[in-house]
Amino acid sequence: MRVIEVVIALFIIVMALGFTNILSISPSSSKYEATELEKIGYNVLHDLDKQNLLPRFVYSNDAENLTAALRITLPIDVYFNLTIYDVNFNLQNNALLVRYGDESTFLLAKDVVSITYGLVGSTSYNSEYSPRVLVLQLTRG
Repeated sequence: MRVIEVVIALFIIVMALGFTNILSISPSSSKYEATELEKIGYNVLHDLDKQNLLPRFVYSNDAENLTAALRITLPIDVYFNLTIYDVNFNLQNNALLVRYGDESTFLLAKDVVSITYGLVGSTSYNSEYSPRVLVLQLTRG
């Protein structure tokens, strides 16, 4: 009788573990990947903003240093494309190329996330109030 109880208990434990495995999000799933990339993107932009690097690079149109800062702070296998708009969504960096990876990387990628970040403006880099909207696209290569 005890052997039958042990077999039934083992069966219940195995079924419970199998059920929780089905409900969990595995690291290889696209849902996990997208939310992880969004978190990384928001954190990177926020950290650069808190260090006062983001306003300096955006308002001085310094694409080279902005690209370098993003490449350093993002993981090595994450590709990015940053577009800068004003409040009316007029393109601000049409001459700037803030990108790591070519266009085909984003066209062929399985998961591409887009993060929108507001930069409220800084009087030390710009004499007038001119907020910017940054749209950062991220994907893994």
